[in-house]
Amino acid sequence: MERVATYNHQNQLVQYMLKAQAQVAAEQVRSATGLNATDYKGIASDSGRLVNLESHYKRLEQYVDEGEVVNGRIQSMYDAVGGMSDLTSRLSALITGLQGNNAAGVEGVTAEAGQLMQEFAALLNTQQEGRYLFAGGRTDQPAVDLSGTTAQTTVPSTADTAYYQGDQTVAHFQAADDLILSYGVTADQPAFEKALRAFNLIANLQTDPVDTDVLAEATKLASDSTDALAVTQAKLGASSASLERTIDRHVDEQLVLQSHVDDIRSVDLAESTTRLSQLQASLEATMSLMKILEENNLSKYL
Repeated sequence: MERVATYNHQNQLVQYMLKAQAQVAAEQVRSATGLNATDYKGIASDSGRLVNLESHYKRLEQYVDEGEVVNGRIQSMYDAVGGMSDLTSRLSALITGLQGNNAAGVEGVTAEAGQLMQEFAALLNTQQEGRYLFAGGRTDQPAVDLSGTTAQTTVPSTADTAYYQGDQTVAHFQAADDLILSYGVTADQPAFEKALRAFNLIANLQTDPVDTDVLAEATKLASDSTDALAVTQAKLGASSASLERTIDRHVDEQLVLQSHVDDIRSVDLAESTTRLSQLQASLEATMSLMKILEENNLSKYL
């Protein structure tokens, strides 16, 4: 005897078919987008972990972006200090040329010393993106103003930082959750003050006769400044290298985090394609069965 469909059987098949259609539609979206879901609801079991991973990634991204800006400042300061060192070395060479009986060109030397002093001050007023890098926390105004500088003509001279317009704030940057990097250099440090004093002494040097005591002190100041500038530049180089290593670590960690995020968000396309084929086959079988049951509906036998 041939079996016939009942209303209950048909209702169950309809529910199964609707569920199968929803599964096919969802898998089609996954296959088309390559994503497990287009919102957090679709990955509810992993949503908390995903939020934490994405939050950590964005924090690292901020460290990297800001770190590159700060490293640009450090590099500008490094280059500026290198230029200052060249100027003090030039001054030492000029002073050497005035030693003994070689003082014929003293007026040319004093003029050049004055020019070197202006160039040195310009380097101390180095800017980047509107920030004066050697002014401490007062980054909106030049670090150095020589307009009120008193001419130094006698020795022993005394330290004078009246030219400095900044403050004592030392710039720092939080390069990581557990790393704060200090990198600030202010224009009133001895390395710079001694150089400016040496330039001042030679620019205002008595020419007839040449004051050898002034030459001796200027030589010492220029030499001390050159040595101190080398130390300052080395410290800036070390800060830059440390920051670059930290940025590299952040980038490496970002790659790992992105891999974890992709594992949660993304699908295996081959697996998804196979699953989609299986779901479509199951749906087609259900629809075929419903068609058969419909053709054998009990009403045909009444």
